[in-house]
Amino acid sequence: MVVAVAAIMETKGDPKDLLARYDKVSEQMSKRQPAPGLISHTCVELDDGIRVANLYESEAQARAAYEDQGFQKILRDAGVPDQSPSFHRVHNYRIFKTS
Repeated sequence: MVVAVAAIMETKGDPKDLLARYDKVSEQMSKRQPAPGLISHTCVELDDGIRVANLYESEAQARAAYEDQGFQKILRDAGVPDQSPSFHRVHNYRIFKTS
């Protein structure tokens, strides 16, 4: 049985600076096809940084998306610190609205 996985990256620092970098990444990512198995994407502002959570159909797809060299280049070009996400099995998820 394949289990959905949440891939979470939390980056500490000035939230405004990090969100500006995130926006650069997001702009470039919008020019690409979504990663295979990507279900949803969320970025939230924290008092001391940002947290990005991506929901994938499987851990293998999540790992492949983060290891993709094109994605890694986009992160580097935006000045995003090199880090690995944490992976968590998802017990349940629902999508109520698509836009």
